[in-house]
Amino acid sequence: MKSVQFASVEEQYRKYDGQLRASDVQRLGDWANTQPHLPPITEPELMLFLHSNYYDMEAAQSTIENYYTFRTSCKNLFGNRDLEKPAIQTAMGVLDFIMLPDLTTEGYRVMMAKIVDPDASKFSLSSILTLAGMFIDVTLWEEGCINGSILIIDMNGIHLSHLPKLGIFTLKDLLYYVQECLPVRLKGLYLVNLVPFIDRIMAMIRPFMKKELLEIFHLHTNIDLMFNDIPQRLLPADYGGNAKPRKVLRDELYDHVMEYADFLAKYDLIKRVDESKRIAKPRTMSNLFGLL
Repeated sequence: MKSVQFASVEEQYRKYDGQLRASDVQRLGDWANTQPHLPPITEPELMLFLHSNYYDMEAAQSTIENYYTFRTSCKNLFGNRDLEKPAIQTAMGVLDFIMLPDLTTEGYRVMMAKIVDPDASKFSLSSILTLAGMFIDVTLWEEGCINGSILIIDMNGIHLSHLPKLGIFTLKDLLYYVQECLPVRLKGLYLVNLVPFIDRIMAMIRPFMKKELLEIFHLHTNIDLMFNDIPQRLLPADYGGNAKPRKVLRDELYDHVMEYADFLAKYDLIKRVDESKRIAKPRTMSNLFGLL
């Protein structure tokens, strides 16, 4: 089994010298060790949680709790994380997901996603999100702490026949995970090349979006309108940028992550909460969404 090479802790301490401190990471790790229900958490992982929360110890603890609890309990997004399974293989043919090779001037990593197979019968939102989540995981582990992340969703290729397959509970799960669990500094979420029924999609997702997410959420009828925020030169060649074509970047990422198929499957088996050992009140799905 090929293991992911986590980012060097020494390099990250140097990069964020004076902000990301080893003593604070140790304190966070000491706290995690007092929570018997949590899985073992490595130093690179602790760094991600602390950095993504701008070094706020209490916020980092909350994100750790949410991250591992949700990934354990949410079978919708984390119950099928096997790259060899037919549903995930189908999702690979439906979704192009890429990481742009160059950072923005602010040091943000830009991700792009696009539906490339118009056949709605092949479209499974949960499988597509599961696949994208694995790409993000590997990139996070390898890259480590970073100033911020931006996601661009190119809606060209999405049709009205896809709308009934945008399950509201899956969208709710996604938005909870992005806002409460994922250890990244999300700096922008862009929907470009909007579909005519975007208002119906927004009606589904807006109730689950916190104010902070709405403030960085952008809708653009065409991708050119985005270039005031994200330089076109960063984009793939087929979008008029200087990066490799989307398909090339897509294949590079997919081939790379496929090397870690066994590692990803094992990670999900190990990095789980054990509710029988939890000291506090058990975190049910209702608790997670603040219903109790």
